[in-house]
This record gives sequence, structure tokens and C-alpha cells, in this order.
Amino acid sequence: MLLVPPGDGIIPEVRRVTGKWLNNKFGSPAPLETGTHFLRDHVVLASQASYHEDGAEHGLRIQLREDNAEATWRVTVTAVTPLAAEQAVCVSLECFDNGITALRPARPALVEQLVAALRPMDGLARLTLNAQIVTADGVESLVDILCDPDRRLPVVVAARPVQPDPLWSQRLKSMMQKCAGDASLYLLDAVETADAFRRTIGTHHRVSPGSVRTFLREVDPAWPADGPRHRLLSGSRISTRSDSVYALVAREVQRHARGAELPEALRTLVFPDVQQRKMDERRAAQTAARTQVQAVPALALEKEIAALKEEVSVLSQLLAEGDRDLSEARRDVALAERTVQLVRQQLRGATERFEEEMEAHLLTLEDVERAQAEARILRQRLHGEGRHEETVVLEPTQAQPVSFEDLVQRLDELEHVLVTADLAVTQSLDDHELARTWAAKAWHGLRSLDSYAEAQKGGLVNGGYYQFCKNTPVASARIFPVKQIAMGETEATLTAWGDERFFPVPAELDPKGRMQMEAHLKLGSKGSVSPRIYFYDDSRGITGKMVVGYIGPHLTNRKTN
Repeated sequence: MLLVPPGDGIIPEVRRVTGKWLNNKFGSPAPLETGTHFLRDHVVLASQASYHEDGAEHGLRIQLREDNAEATWRVTVTAVTPLAAEQAVCVSLECFDNGITALRPARPALVEQLVAALRPMDGLARLTLNAQIVTADGVESLVDILCDPDRRLPVVVAARPVQPDPLWSQRLKSMMQKCAGDASLYLLDAVETADAFRRTIGTHHRVSPGSVRTFLREVDPAWPADGPRHRLLSGSRISTRSDSVYALVAREVQRHARGAELPEALRTLVFPDVQQRKMDERRAAQTAARTQVQAVPALALEKEIAALKEEVSVLSQLLAEGDRDLSEARRDVALAERTVQLVRQQLRGATERFEEEMEAHLLTLEDVERAQAEARILRQRLHGEGRHEETVVLEPTQAQPVSFEDLVQRLDELEHVLVTADLAVTQSLDDHELARTWAAKAWHGLRSLDSYAEAQKGGLVNGGYYQFCKNTPVASARIFPVKQIAMGETEATLTAWGDERFFPVPAELDPKGRMQMEAHLKLGSKGSVSPRIYFYDDSRGITGKMVVGYIGPHLTNRKTN
């Protein structure tokens, strides 16, 4: 969705740019006058317009539908020019898969072409095709854009690396082009500018040299906890040739842009019913023909017969058009039904994510309440012994990882946990909306495994990990909710999909370097992803550690859809 300030009407320009895009696509001029046009077999172009009372164009809708073997593709361009409000353009791409091949729709090039032609705004920010260069003098203006309450779309801010890096520059350019129209784009031009930006916005929202941060709406620089909400991609990952995580930036930006609310002028835009008008015209022609037939005398002259034949020919053409329009209407109804099904599916997914987050928050609240209760009891005991100064906690709490990328970088903090998992699979979880919640929960689980192994080393545990979490033997132990611990798999699961549960281990545990793991922690309970951490308890064995062989999406089992 692109917004343009009030002024000269944008509809002629939208029509021109869309027409040029269609011409390039099909190699010949496309008819854009109001009506339905059949460009070729299985390609239909429909155009509609609405007008103000003074005759000026108020709205435009151009829709291209291509019925191919693998899918039906539909691109819709809608533009509106209110009398005294922002003008708006929306481009939507719909892909109705026919189940033949897996498809991954790409955004139409028309979006970039409209951005270049219309120079749209998003609050204080201008939308561009490439990153806008920011110098130290422009940092305060950039912060104003980030905090602008009228901003609808994300803001992508990158900072040049300390040393020139061709791969970094190439990937940044690709990233920015894919974000064009869905976010405003900025590049801090030097290390000094990145430092000025950090001083202005604060440490928690900084963009270090080489990194890229995607700022969502409602940035609050004064609140440190707001920082992790705006995803930061490190320069090292952008510059690693084998790592394609940089592509996630555009996908995240496009997802948030699709979720932005449409302005009222677009939501309430109504077009005349062209099909009804055509039907009325056909009915009028049929009525006229009947009247003419009745007026012909019994002994009709040859010229009257010829006129009737011509009229029949015209009516036959109108009937054929009517059949074709009826077929189009049925096709539109079928696609509308599929759209409704998709929306319902998305609603179910959103509901599941909401329920999963609610469950995670409730579990966290239980942990917090238990910890607070224990802290109150301990403080009371210390006060009773006159040790008042020991009731004050001066050590700061350690921040939770805000992504799986962050979690991977902190694995060295776990002294008694050996992670042999494929970290590329682990970091792929960052592509999900719940990644931040899962990463924090995964860190909690890994620290719990570390706490257990440490207690085992000290001879403080009587039993395994499950018993450790259920009946904590150490006051300082870190436990994981027992409802989300599974120490084994069902026989049916192992029989059918046991091979999936063989993971890398040190050679001293298995000469082949792989062994089957059944025990796992559940990071999610709903949906197809529902991440898991699979581990092997060697805390009393050769390595003296908990070996984590897998951190990733739910593996196949009987419930997998």
C-alpha cells in the first residue's frame, strides 16, 4: 500500500505505469478502458472506474488474472483519490495453487515502478527504491521518523561496515530492493554516523557497523525492553556466503506491510456494476428485437427478413458475451470461496499463535509467582536473622536471547551443555513470528539442562533430569516445566520415524558419530512448527555433559499433518 499526499490526482499516473507494466509483460498494448478484456487464452484483464460528482476520477481498479496449469494468478491494482485526504494505491498478488507444483510467489515488479513514479510517503518518511543515505547531521531526523506515530510501515536501517565488503553491499542492495514500497530504507554512511545514531536513540536500539535493524511501529527509545522487538541482523551473518538469513529481512518487512490497515478511502471504495449494466443493455436489445418481430407483417419483404437475420446475429453475439460473462462470474465466485477458505486458515493460525503465546505467558507467570514467593520467604528469614543487607539483590539479571541467532552466539556460556545440533536448522526458526518467544524458552531449557548437569557433577541429584525438574534438590537450580518435558518417544513413532531422531554426538559416545535421542523439551505445543530440543544425558558419563543434538521444528510423528 502506497500513500501520496493530496494534490494532483494520481489515477492517470497509476493507469500509465500499470499499462506499461502490462505492455512489457505481454509484448503489446493492453486495453485499459472500463470492461472485461480477454487478452489471450486464460488471460483476462478487467478495469473499473468510479467518479466524483464533478466528473473527476475517484477510483480505479485494474485486475489481471492468468489461469495457468500450475496455478491461477491474480494481480489487482486499486487506486483512490479522495477530495481532501491522502491518495492511496494498493497492489495485491493472489496465487491459487492447483496442487501440481510447490509455488513461491514473488512480488510484482509493478510495485517498484509505482514507488518510482509516485514518490509515496509514510508519515514523515519517504518510500524509495534504494536506501537513503544518512549522515551524522541527519540522525535526529531519522529518529523522528522511527518514533513518528503516523508511520504505518517498518523502517529498515543499515550501517556501513568498518571495512568495505562487496558481498555485504551486494546483499544489502538486493535486500533493500525487495523491501521497496513496504518500508522506508536508510543507510548510515559511516562508523561516526552509527555512533551518533547510538548516542541519540540509545544502546538498546543501536545499529552497529555492518548490521541491519528492522524497526517496527511505535519505537520507544526510552524503554530498553522495546529494543529486542526490532530485529537486528548482524553484519557477520550478512557477509557469510553460505548464510542466506539476509533474505528474511524482506520477508519480515513484507509480512508486516501486508498487515498494515488500509485507509478508509480504500476500504470503502465502490465501483459501478459493469456486468449489471451489460445485462440491462442485452435485455433492452432483446426487447427491441421482439418488438420488431411483432411489427413484421405476415408477408414480410425480403429486406425485412434480412434485417431480422442481422438482428439475430447481433443477439447471438450478445448471448455469447453473456455466456462468457457468466463463466467469468462463476470463476470469480470460485476464487472468492478459495480466498475465504485461506482467510479462515490464516485466522486459525493466528488463533493458535495467540493461544500458544498465552500459554507461554501463563507458564512464565507461574514461574515468576513461585520465584517471588520463594524470595519473600528467604527475605523474611534473613530479616529474622538480622541480615538485612543480604536481602538487596545488586547483580543485574541477564537478558534473554531475542532470536535464535542471538542464542547460538551465547552457547559458550553453557559450561555443562554440548550442542552438536545443526545450527543452520536452529537459526531457521527465526523466520517464524513466535521466534522471539521460542528463543527465550529454548535458552531457559538449555540453562536448565546446564543446571542439572552441574548438580549431577556435585552429587546433588538422585534420579534423572525429569526428577530434577519435578523435585528440585537445589535451591538455585534452574528447572523446566515438567509438562513440557518428554523423556521418550512412543514405539509407533520410533518404528515409523526413528531414523529422524539420530543426531550428531562425539566419537567417544558412538564411533559412527550419531546416536538416537528420544528425550526432548517442547518449546511450542500448537501448529506445525512447535520446536523441540532433543538431548542425551551424559552428565554421569564420558563427557560429563548434556549433549543437545537437535534444536529445530517438530519432527515427524503420528500427529504431524
